[in-house]
Amino acid sequence: MRCFETKIEPFTKERKQMEPGNLITCVLALLFSTTESASSAVCDVNIDPSRVVVRFGDPVIVNCSTTREDVMGAGWESSINPVNEPNSKITVWNVSSLIVWDAEPKCFINYMNEPRQCEEKLDLVIYKYPESVSLIAPEFMKIGVESNITCQVLDVAPARYLTVKLYKGDEQLGNRSFTHDSTRFPVNENVPFPVTPTRADNGAEYTCVAELQLGPGGPKPNPAKHSPPLKIPVFYKPSLLSAAEENVEVREGGSIVLKCSADGNPAPTYEWKYPIADNVQEITKDGVSTVNITRASSSNDRVYECHAKNRYGVATKNITLTVGRSHWIGIGVFSVAVIAVIVLIYRRITA
Repeated sequence: MRCFETKIEPFTKERKQMEPGNLITCVLALLFSTTESASSAVCDVNIDPSRVVVRFGDPVIVNCSTTREDVMGAGWESSINPVNEPNSKITVWNVSSLIVWDAEPKCFINYMNEPRQCEEKLDLVIYKYPESVSLIAPEFMKIGVESNITCQVLDVAPARYLTVKLYKGDEQLGNRSFTHDSTRFPVNENVPFPVTPTRADNGAEYTCVAELQLGPGGPKPNPAKHSPPLKIPVFYKPSLLSAAEENVEVREGGSIVLKCSADGNPAPTYEWKYPIADNVQEITKDGVSTVNITRASSSNDRVYECHAKNRYGVATKNITLTVGRSHWIGIGVFSVAVIAVIVLIYRRITA
């Protein structure tokens, strides 16, 4: 029975019509033929798992299969361990140690009908921890002046998943990612971070963290490597730890200590300005400078200047010292005067 005739003939009354049973058979054949053709026209390549994240040198196993029946063979195209399996709907890419960066495996399946070959590329991420993470920084920083602290990350892959962060203690100062870098091979990255220190940052501890954020299928938590901590001194001019102007008193013949101290980095040196006297001695210890005066007299009655200096500036303190007369000296003078008056009165009475 022919369901479709290619020869066109004139329609005549004598031409027999197709019997109903034959018509149903032809329609079913047409539907079956259309379904089979549509099924064969679909590329059906299934990779499991669809995304693989593997550390360089580690093993990897990936399956590839199809549900189509008109299969002639399947396999994997790769620069390492290629596979070709005739008459198979399933193919396995099995690598005991992945030691190439440009593997780019593709699963292919050959069919008897169109499309005769279909392929699917494996989403493969090969990563490597940084060989080292370190900080490059100046020997010192100045308060209020911007400096760069650089994170150096060596031999890490892939760069597009790398994030570099700089910390001061537990505080994150900045981060940088390389999402647009498509390099598959290990790279070196130097990442500068601008820092403007304050006085409180002197002695602060800085750390760099290189983190691989590998996404689905990657290890959790994200692989990260820390630099050794680094302390960077911050230099600033001295500032006084007490009032810049003081007024003090001491009785004549007494002792007093005048103090001067300041905070600075480098640690300040001290210089006093006053007339030199035998009863005055300067002592500097533990960051505090003192002038010790013993047996105070009117010659010590004056302003004492203290200058705290380092290479970045100077702070000045003025101490005004007043030396008062002794209470006992006043009593002695008064007593002498009284005795003199008594003697004078006595002489007049006896004259």
